[in-house]
Amino acid sequence: MKNCGECCGFSCKAAPGYDKGFPKRLLVAVSVVLIIAMFVTPVDARSIEHKRRHQRRPEGLTQLTKEESVKRTRNPNTESYKNVTRKIKHKLRNTKRFFDQGRKVLNETREYSDGMPTWLPAVSFVDIHFHDYRTSARGRSMTERKFTYLMPKLYKTLKEYEVIFKILLNVQLDFYDEPFTNYIIVRTRLLTNTLNKLASTIAEIEESMIEVNMPVPRFDVNRMKLDTLDRKVDATQCIKNDYIAFRGYGNFLNNWYSEFRCPLSKKGDKKCAFFHSKMKQKLDNKRGKNNRNNVSMMR
Repeated sequence: MKNCGECCGFSCKAAPGYDKGFPKRLLVAVSVVLIIAMFVTPVDARSIEHKRRHQRRPEGLTQLTKEESVKRTRNPNTESYKNVTRKIKHKLRNTKRFFDQGRKVLNETREYSDGMPTWLPAVSFVDIHFHDYRTSARGRSMTERKFTYLMPKLYKTLKEYEVIFKILLNVQLDFYDEPFTNYIIVRTRLLTNTLNKLASTIAEIEESMIEVNMPVPRFDVNRMKLDTLDRKVDATQCIKNDYIAFRGYGNFLNNWYSEFRCPLSKKGDKKCAFFHSKMKQKLDNKRGKNNRNNVSMMR
């Protein structure tokens, strides 16, 4: 029988606590397991306690993610207003693009560039652009506030242009020469296409209002100042009225699209920066005019 030195490489005297019935290698292995257990046990205990806490929570809450939690606290109408506003902005862009393309075929003259008759719809884009939404309709999202403020104004003016273009399309022309016949053909095509696109845009706005449970504003054509818009004109007056209406409608579409695309908070875009600057200049001119009027009234 071999002694301790021959079996383990140690002498019996060099192994304190040596017990012939309990080999030293087994003793070392047990010690290592005990040491590991000392560190692992607290971790396992924390894991078990964490699992118990989750089991005590309602089943619905354990499935609620952080993103879902944020969505639950958000106004459920906000997304609806964002979607319909986005649709109208795209509709305005397409309406503007089709009108600009059709208008290129019409040889307009700059002779009437200063005309601003009373029958032309007037929109104060300065007041619209600098409107303070924070003081109106508290409790609603900013998107909802903007929609409910802008849509009635946009809808009303589109309806006004629809009335004007229908009048222009059906004017009675006095005697005209042969070259003017070609102009009549072009203007008739342009007015017809413009009215079709305009009707489609108006319908889109009406559907969007209904989608968010907003009443469609009542439009009263009798409130328009149409007395000076003649239904019977000669060639010169026909061209003048056409130019004024087309120019006003083109500017109207440009400003409305810019208003949707460029809120005051959007500063980095170059086109938006130009639009902000233009509106700011008009606002300063308006304030200066009001100040001069106030001074003259005090005298």
